[in-house]
Amino acid sequence: MTPDEFPAVFAEGWALPKPDAFLDRFLPLIHGEAVFSQPMFPDAHGIAEIEEMFRRLFTLFPDMALAVRHSAVQGNIVFIESDCTAVLGRKPVRFRVCDRFVLASGTIRARRSFSDPLPVLLAGLRRPSSWPRLVRSRVG
Repeated sequence: MTPDEFPAVFAEGWALPKPDAFLDRFLPLIHGEAVFSQPMFPDAHGIAEIEEMFRRLFTLFPDMALAVRHSAVQGNIVFIESDCTAVLGRKPVRFRVCDRFVLASGTIRARRSFSDPLPVLLAGLRRPSSWPRLVRSRVG
């Protein structure tokens, strides 16, 4: 997989059911020493921690959908801007995210996700029915 091919691979992977089909698609693409960083979760080092990070994310948002809006490639770095939607506390929550990936030899070596977690946190606090899911996902 080349950096130019990755935005399409990313979009196709996010269209799959979560978590298992999603993880089956992405885990083989991740280098064993990769580091993934995103708001509301501790950094994940290596495939096992990255898998746990995504399982926690999908515990919080089992119906999470993502639509790629823009992408840019410069050398081995890929930026992907996406709109995310999910239900939290029986109401939709929407937020935008920009992911920066570093690819080398066809694998993902690093991912840093940039987003404002405040809308999600405020939605969770205002929706008591979401509190059990927030606790199960151990976000924060």
